[in-house]
Amino acid sequence: MPTVLVIGGTDSSGGAGVSADIETISYLGGSCLPIITAVTAQGNNGLFHSHAIPPSVLANQLDSIDERKIDAVKIGMIPNHESIEVIASYLEKNGTKSIVLDPVIKSSSGYSLISDSAAKSLRDLLFPNVSLVTPNLFEAKFFTEENYTNHNQYATLADQLIKSGANAVLLKGGHVESPQCEDIFLSSNGEKSTFAHERIPNGTEVRGTGCRLASSISYYLAMKEPMSNAISLGVSYLQGYISLNT
Repeated sequence: MPTVLVIGGTDSSGGAGVSADIETISYLGGSCLPIITAVTAQGNNGLFHSHAIPPSVLANQLDSIDERKIDAVKIGMIPNHESIEVIASYLEKNGTKSIVLDPVIKSSSGYSLISDSAAKSLRDLLFPNVSLVTPNLFEAKFFTEENYTNHNQYATLADQLIKSGANAVLLKGGHVESPQCEDIFLSSNGEKSTFAHERIPNGTEVRGTGCRLASSISYYLAMKEPMSNAISLGVSYLQGYISLNT
């Protein structure tokens, strides 16, 4: 049974965040080690409050699992610059090769989960140290400071993310208006793939899809699947999950 370290915020409704990560990884057959960066009060009606865990407590959580064998890492919500520094330091000494970063900036309801300045630290300190970054359109535009909205410009946007320091990018197409949903994968070594699937009516209303996609990819990487296979399997899992919840 592979072990995935999950770093992120809680969600009191259970729809997203670490709750979604644990549910996904457990369903697929993995073991999950949860590290909490923030406690949030949120649900379908929005985000009510977010409380950042003190950086020292975050570091203590990471120190407490030093003796555990970790096959992959999934990183979600990080509330501030200090927490980003703690996680970056941990990744440098941990040595785990399979790391997926879902660079969460806003909740599903549109509330900010991290300041703009801290989000730029996320790009500068973590992008170069993870295997895959999985931004949606809003996040990709924020990190690249580009205003592309046309799906034909997605490849250029993904390339800009690589130039900003990412080793590999899965640019999610769920929020682009097009008949099909197309996710674009691009790596710094030139590997490129497109993962296309039919849109599920009301699929964008399902909460926690970004968390679940990144978690499922992390699980498959922990199972030693090549990156492209891990992404394809993760996308298939998410499509099934969305179908059951719409």
